[in-house]
Amino acid sequence: MSYDRLGKMAIRFAIKYVRVRYRRQIRIGFGVVAAGVAMAAYAATRNVPEG
Repeated sequence: MSYDRLGKMAIRFAIKYVRVRYRRQIRIGFGVVAAGVAMAAYAATRNVPEG
């Protein structure tokens, strides 16, 4: 029982630590992912003549 609560507290602390410590890198990563998704959507919807 107490190990379960201790484990949950450790996970919460680790997530908060990572979010605070690497906030800038996380934002940059989300931006890169968003740009990649936008480029993929654009490339998928282009109407390029074949042949």
